[in-house]
Amino acid sequence: MNNQAKLLSKVIQERSLSFILENNIQESWFTDASDNKVFRFLRDHFTKYQECPSIEVIKENFPAYELLNVEDSIHYLVDRIVEERRKNRVVATLSSAIESLEKGNDHEAAIRSLEQGLIKLEEEGLNRANRVEVTAAAQTAIAEYEHRKNNPGLLGIPTGFPTMDTVTSGLQPGQLIVIIAPPKTGKSTLALQMAINAHMEGKVPLFYSFEMSNQEQLSRYYAMRARISHKRLMEGTLSEKEEALFYSKIPNIQKMREKSWFYDSSNGQTVSGIASTIQTTNPDVVFIDGTYLMIDEQTGESNTPQALTNITRSLKRLAQKVNKPIVITTQVLTWKMKKGSVSADAIGYSSSFHQDADVIFGLQREDEAVDDTRLLKVVASRNSGLKEVSLNWSWETGQFREMTAEDV
Repeated sequence: MNNQAKLLSKVIQERSLSFILENNIQESWFTDASDNKVFRFLRDHFTKYQECPSIEVIKENFPAYELLNVEDSIHYLVDRIVEERRKNRVVATLSSAIESLEKGNDHEAAIRSLEQGLIKLEEEGLNRANRVEVTAAAQTAIAEYEHRKNNPGLLGIPTGFPTMDTVTSGLQPGQLIVIIAPPKTGKSTLALQMAINAHMEGKVPLFYSFEMSNQEQLSRYYAMRARISHKRLMEGTLSEKEEALFYSKIPNIQKMREKSWFYDSSNGQTVSGIASTIQTTNPDVVFIDGTYLMIDEQTGESNTPQALTNITRSLKRLAQKVNKPIVITTQVLTWKMKKGSVSADAIGYSSSFHQDADVIFGLQREDEAVDDTRLLKVVASRNSGLKEVSLNWSWETGQFREMTAEDV
């Protein structure tokens, strides 16, 4: 007596189909042809009439189908079927990976098989359900309000750029935030400055770069924290004043209570790889620099419209699943910019960046002849208005901050 047949009989006996639909149990999960047809009929009947068909209706349409006497609860049977499906999917994934190794010792193909298997687990709803129960959630409601009261207007992690935080209320859990800019404008630097600002606020940032090595990121981090020339730091030619700043800042960084993580592309180039890193490091906010260089696990491609669509969709789901803000960067196409202005319409490669983003920050030069300022804009947002602010932008002093009245 298999659990699939037992579940269908229990559902029909109790006329309760909602729970198994909520748990995303699908037609393909029922391997017996008769069970498969009955489930499809139950689902279609529910869609049309918003109720489970009675035993009489089932007997009328499936006279040869045998209903079982089942004492177990629907909740128990659903758990058993989900476990069986998860186990079968994991076994199939491992078998595919082993086959790749045995046939041609193809390690890359084996890794892709594993990653594609994880994607299928997600798509088939075999991950943990994401739901909220109000009476339990209310236990923390007062503490959450007190936090908002003490941090007016800020619902998430601050970017460190006050005007942007006022408009967007910060980088909020579950959001996908996109930073766009023309090539060589500084989108990586902007993302890194946001990560530094979050770290200085006591948060744990995870910075994943597909454009620079960890050592390059570290040297930039040190220069930006010490407010010194990155070029002279790398050359070993800091001025006496800069050396004093550098030597005093490094011990302070060592003493910071919260960690800050850098990962480069050698640690994995897929959404599953990033998800695994999030599980290991447990950051408060995730930054992914150079998303267009990632590899799509479904197509095995990089930087194609379909691959990027799959990647942004997966990153959006990942942000919601881990309930953390994920900030990604990508380029705009200069020929699509109108009068040199960055907009969501100018994003290159795929429209999915615009479709999946909760907030889009645009970075551009204020004047092509001037390199020490930038214009930062909210060019699109689901929940806030549009805004722009001028930034001081100087690798000479390691400062990337919002301009104030003193700068004018």
